Amino acid sequence: MRYLLIAAVFLVGFLMPVQAGFNAVSAEITQSRLQATLLNGLIYIAALLVVMLVFQSLGGRGFAPLSLLAKVPWWIHLGGLIGAAVVLAQLTAAPQLGAALLVAIFVAGLASGSIAADHFGFPGYSVIRTHPERYIGLALVVVGAIMVARPWATNAPQG
Repeated sequence: MRYLLIAAVFLVGFLMPVQAGFNAVSAEITQSRLQATLLNGLIYIAALLVVMLVFQSLGGRGFAPLSLLAKVPWWIHLGGLIGAAVVLAQLTAAPQLGAALLVAIFVAGLASGSIAADHFGFPGYSVIRTHPERYIGLALVVVGAIMVARPWATNAPQG
């Protein structure tokens, strides 16, 4: 099961720059980054509803009772705002930065946030002691992002 999860995360990560590109095209056509972000969100909701209905029809847990939803703390909904910010940032940055730099910077941010989440035990995570090797790994990720960015070279998108 662990290897299946790793493969799924890799696949979703592989598709992230594709999603950013699709969303950037949507923003270009609609001439509205916000509308493109909303469209992405609506499709996300529709797809998730279909998956939940399928799970429900198969006897699984598709929908939680409303009484449980009322118990969710208000600050948990910030996750939805973060998701919208991710899509908006991606579709805004993708045409300007290109896929490789977009993802390299995103991964550097992910790695930094992940170490912080583990170190401080952000909600949903247990505290995991941050060893020096993790900081070395983070530094390598940042160096990798810099190498992808190549600030010493001109990388203007061609079109």
